Amino acid sequence: MTGLALGALLGAGLVLIMRTVLKPNRVLADAISPYVGSGVSVTRNLTQEIWQKAHVILTDGEWAPWGSNLENFRKLRQSASPTSLANFRRSQISTAGLFLIVALIWIGLRLASEGSLSLFLTILITIGAFVVGGWYAKWQLASKAAKRISIIEAQLPAVLDLLAFAVSAGEPVFLATHRIANTCSGPLVDELQTLVNAVNSGENLSQALTKLDLEIASQSLRRAIRALNLALERGTPLAQVLRAQAADARAHEARILLILAGRKETAMMLPVVFLILPMIVAVALYPGMVALQVL
Repeated sequence: MTGLALGALLGAGLVLIMRTVLKPNRVLADAISPYVGSGVSVTRNLTQEIWQKAHVILTDGEWAPWGSNLENFRKLRQSASPTSLANFRRSQISTAGLFLIVALIWIGLRLASEGSLSLFLTILITIGAFVVGGWYAKWQLASKAAKRISIIEAQLPAVLDLLAFAVSAGEPVFLATHRIANTCSGPLVDELQTLVNAVNSGENLSQALTKLDLEIASQSLRRAIRALNLALERGTPLAQVLRAQAADARAHEARILLILAGRKETAMMLPVVFLILPMIVAVALYPGMVALQVL
């Protein structure tokens, strides 16, 4: 009976401790909010507090392991993704969790096959898989943003030429931009449509152009926007400025193509050296080797 009473007291004590630890932390505002009509505030238990702290450390910090909020928000804007920053952060955590599960499965299979694995290596693989998963989601977003910016830079000379033609015909810049946004298609035209909507909602054209420059962060587009703003401010002939910027954008695209060609040239040497050249040597030497074996 004494052991049964001690076990019951121990169990009751553990239950009370767990209820105290997991009980939501009600502050004074939560206690009086139903009586003063100020609404009900959110209360969290210990598990939710730990999850919230981990979420802040991994995602919300300025120098979070997977990039700052400003950097990820800029990438989302550059890729024109409908995903919000909070949803992207959740997808980062989900991808990191998936990588972690795969790493744990591999570790379990390695241990089940009677393979030795040190504790340090196990911890390193686990943490590394979690971090790499978050970086993989960020890399996917960055690649989408870079691809869209490259398309925007490729479309920029043609759009500037169209603007120059319309301005030369006597049409104002904003109406020419509105006409191009309604008749053409592509990522740059989508950005022009956003600019037109911002101006129609009451924003200044120069401010809308500056905002577009800051959001897209493209070197060619930045030069064109700054030249256009300067021409609008000083009264410079817009058609000449737009044609000059179109030529500059084409020259920039040509330089990028030369850089890519130089990189691809080095990559193309790999199959030549390791695949084609050994086959040529084998074809050249095979008859002689056969003849030597016959002799």
